[in-house]
Amino acid sequence: MKENIENKNIGNRKFIIELRYSPIVSMLDKRGQIVEAIEKSKCFNAFHWEINPGEVTIRDHAEKEKSKNTVFVTFNRFSFISYKIDSIEGFFSSFKKAYDAVSALLDSMTIQRIGCRIIGTYKVKSQDFTSILLHFKESFPSKVFLEKYPAKDLAFTLTYENGMYRIGPISERDNFYDKEFDLGDCEKHVGVAIDTDNYLTNEVKDINEKSLIKDVYTLSLAVEKELYSNLAEF
Repeated sequence: MKENIENKNIGNRKFIIELRYSPIVSMLDKRGQIVEAIEKSKCFNAFHWEINPGEVTIRDHAEKEKSKNTVFVTFNRFSFISYKIDSIEGFFSSFKKAYDAVSALLDSMTIQRIGCRIIGTYKVKSQDFTSILLHFKESFPSKVFLEKYPAKDLAFTLTYENGMYRIGPISERDNFYDKEFDLGDCEKHVGVAIDTDNYLTNEVKDINEKSLIKDVYTLSLAVEKELYSNLAEF
């Protein structure tokens, strides 16, 4: 799978794939097995686990704030979150290792929703926040803005069938960094922020086919790429 955006244009990036399934109560009796299965899958190198009454958490660092990869498993949800995207194919390969390990244990899994969210900050042509904000304003009809309330910032959200995206300018001091990338090596820069969330549900037909997970992932990557391509010259 070809990289959709050059690394030099990416400041920070977070990928989340989440699967929701019909409740499997027996998961609670298999929490230890789930930890062992994910460890054997080698979905990431360092390994730290926590078992709570209704949840298993596996991270690649003992300290939550320093973790770049995390797996959550509950009786009705599986999530794989990564802040370290070496390649888009590499991320999906790591996800698949963890998911295959869990789904082998929860063999009665009936998927209700497949979701993929990509959140990132990106570098554009201008390195001046005011200039980027002006480009965003110029992209909207003038009737959207009131002269007596001059814009200091903005965020645009659009919801479509089975998904959404949110875009806006970002400065080095934006609280978006603390909210989404509260990590020691977060790169705070001027540019644009993109947040897209795409999903598929079983309301119309069965979605247990594993290939559909990659389809939703590929769709999110396509939305991210098209949005960045449209904003890169700001």
